[in-house]
Amino acid sequence: MFKLMKYEFRKNRNTLLAIGGGLLLLQLYFLFNILTFNETEEKLTVSAIFLYLYAIVCFFAVFILAAYNYSRELNSKSSYLIFMTPTSSYTILFSKLLSTLILGIAIAAVLGVLGAVDMNLYSQAIPESEDFASLLRFALETLGFSVGTILLNILTGILTFLVNFFAIVSLVYLSVTLSATFLQNSKLKSVLSVLLFLLLTYLVSKVTSVLPVIYEMPEDMTEAILNVLPATLFNLVVFLASIFTCGKLLDKKVSL
Repeated sequence: MFKLMKYEFRKNRNTLLAIGGGLLLLQLYFLFNILTFNETEEKLTVSAIFLYLYAIVCFFAVFILAAYNYSRELNSKSSYLIFMTPTSSYTILFSKLLSTLILGIAIAAVLGVLGAVDMNLYSQAIPESEDFASLLRFALETLGFSVGTILLNILTGILTFLVNFFAIVSLVYLSVTLSATFLQNSKLKSVLSVLLFLLLTYLVSKVTSVLPVIYEMPEDMTEAILNVLPATLFNLVVFLASIFTCGKLLDKKVSL
């Protein structure tokens, strides 16, 4: 599995370098505006907005890479090098999932560190932004959202993110696998794959939205975990069912 993961990272090397290059240029532009700041905050604010938008692009790039690489391998004649080896389909799938997760965590960590540094630099350049943050914190506490509660929700959000992340990627793989098997002779299989993914994601989100919320305002870790437990368990079922289906289709239906 580790050799397969190494192959995944090497395959994405050029794309990751391009993404990193774009981030570096925007970061340098932001730092330049910090160093040349002279009471006119338009350029500095614009550069900060660009960085924020690019962070969102980086997040979605993880899913796009996962879908594109998997689709290319299933629809390329050279994919037999992977799927026709003695390695089981599930080992291949899990190596791709772990590679995507590690890549997502690495990008999130880099963006998190840069975000913390940039926010500190921005607040030093524009002290009013720190006052606004204090005002926002006071407003949230007035409405009953204490800092502790917010941090607790963030922590449980991170814990459930892993399951939700795998569920979304597994739906991507399921959509691509279905298009490469049952829809392999269709000229519109790429479009149908995207539509199928959107449909499956919509259905999963609809089911998740009607699951019970036990505590409106969790006050401790136990209540916070119980609050997200139904949705997390459902996403876990979605993940396992999607990967199981993908493995079966790869073993019996894929035509290379």
